[in-house]
Amino acid sequence: MVKIGITARLFLSLLIVSMLTAVGVGLGTRWSFTRGFQGYLNEVEARRMEAMAFEFSRAYQQHGNWDFIRNNREAWERYTGAIGRERATSPRPGGDSIYYAVPDKAPRRLGLYDEHGNHLAGNLQAGADLRYQPVLVDGKRVGTLAGAPLRGLQEEAEQTFQAQQQRDSLFIGLGTLVLAALAAMLLARSFVAPTRRLIAAASKVAAGDYGVRVPHAQRDELGTLARNFNIMVATLESNEALRRHFMADISHELRTPLSVLQAQLEAMEDGIEPIDAGSLKALMDEVATLSRLVEDMRQITLSEVGAFDYRREPLDLAALLDSEVHKWREPLAQSGTEIRVERPSTMIIDGDTVRLRQLLRNLFNNTLRHAEGATQLRISLHIMRQQAVLTLADNGPGVSDAGLLMLFERFWRGDHARSRSTGGSGLGLAICRSIVEAHGGSIGAMHTHTQLATNAPRGLTIRIMLPLSGEIA
Repeated sequence: MVKIGITARLFLSLLIVSMLTAVGVGLGTRWSFTRGFQGYLNEVEARRMEAMAFEFSRAYQQHGNWDFIRNNREAWERYTGAIGRERATSPRPGGDSIYYAVPDKAPRRLGLYDEHGNHLAGNLQAGADLRYQPVLVDGKRVGTLAGAPLRGLQEEAEQTFQAQQQRDSLFIGLGTLVLAALAAMLLARSFVAPTRRLIAAASKVAAGDYGVRVPHAQRDELGTLARNFNIMVATLESNEALRRHFMADISHELRTPLSVLQAQLEAMEDGIEPIDAGSLKALMDEVATLSRLVEDMRQITLSEVGAFDYRREPLDLAALLDSEVHKWREPLAQSGTEIRVERPSTMIIDGDTVRLRQLLRNLFNNTLRHAEGATQLRISLHIMRQQAVLTLADNGPGVSDAGLLMLFERFWRGDHARSRSTGGSGLGLAICRSIVEAHGGSIGAMHTHTQLATNAPRGLTIRIMLPLSGEIA
């Protein structure tokens, strides 16, 4: 089976439409011309009959009766042969008529009758659509010209003119089809060119080249498709980069505890490290670190793919916050951090109690581990623009301006605020972001103090916004 490309199909479609249009216009023009030309000739015949009636009126005045033409074919042809059709190039001999007679050119569809309706000359005419032209002398009708309307082209000149028009129309139609074919070919190529570029780009993307882009200067559907294609490829490129970074981060995070485990086991095997309770505890600590890291990775993966089972129901966020503050007040106090809370008595939102409790625990744990030197943690819960706003602000060292943008990324660690020596997998805040976004909210970070000197502790403020009960679509 022959495969026809989209260019050929589009070309054939445009060409067929052009051919049908040309044929339709040609047939319509031919019908209109024939109808209009016959009407024009009938109008000429009507004026010709007026001129003949005028000539017969003068002849009747000259002879006083119709005997000069009764059954006289020669006289009939002389008076009617060329009137209205062919005009003399010089005055008629013996008179001032602008018409002259042409032998054997008498109208075949015309007859002359006297005032009583008796046939005098010409052909006998019959039919309901005859045209009548009275012959008047001093306002009195002395005769009548009767003519049948033109139903076809009979004269040689008329037929020649019609044939010439049809030939011209045919040549014009053929020329139009040639131009239409050229235009269809150019249009087909111009229409298909962006599609071909998209096909070529899609093939590269399928082969793993995410750096390809297609031009999108057009302001039509193809331009929109090209722009959306570029956005899609950029997203794939970003996801691929994230995947590679994620694999590199996992390898990096797993390598340290595994290296420690391997070194300690080799030392025990070689007799360098004794196998006692202390050594076993060190091994258990590294295993615990690995277990915590794997569990955090599982949590972040489940949250990002939407595998978390969220059971939303109306809950009192203020009460939930009080419960967690009560649990974390003592551990934070031991590290030198005082908790101060400002909140309303109740605040009802739609959420999953388990996941929101995990969110609060991750935030408190982040403050405990990484807000080194912080003496105060201010917690505020209030309503703004139909949303619950939860703010946790400490006066610790904070993070850099660049760190604020990366704070919720997986495995991100600041130079000071997130050192490995303090523990943590680097996934806690990433899990927080996933939980907040799953509840239809947003989370962000900023400096607690912005007007301090460069080296002064600037603190870290984390703000969470969650829809109130009934605000989630």
